[in-house]
Amino acid sequence: MSRPIVVALAILGLLQAATAIDLSQTDNIQVNFAEEDVVPKTALKSLVSNTYAAGFIGNLEIGQRRADETVFRRVIEFNNPTNTVQSGILTLTITNGVIHYISVMNDNGSYAVVCGESSSLGTSRTSINIRASANTKSYLTIIAAAH
Repeated sequence: MSRPIVVALAILGLLQAATAIDLSQTDNIQVNFAEEDVVPKTALKSLVSNTYAAGFIGNLEIGQRRADETVFRRVIEFNNPTNTVQSGILTLTITNGVIHYISVMNDNGSYAVVCGESSSLGTSRTSINIRASANTKSYLTIIAAAH
């Protein structure tokens, strides 16, 4: 009985790990997805897209999910401690595969704006733009799927 609980807590801990980045200190943020970012097949149902459910237009969802995909997930905290709007480029890289789906969603209380580029899909490396208001902290959940 305790084994499933331990496994569930381990998966939840993996899915909640966050990286903190100060947008005022860097213009180009590299996110290299690796094995530790892979979402287990048993947890894929929890990743059902609700990008536009809250009505926030700053979220991003491009591409379509596929049956033969590998799904990567990472939560990143973006800080903007300055009195001005800060922006940067978020470069996503997957070593083995071609990115065919990207979702970047603000967690509750976050209002960063994310925009894709016309060539965001179809390669193993892609860039998206992020902008954060002055004196804010934003938590973004990034999901990338590759085949």
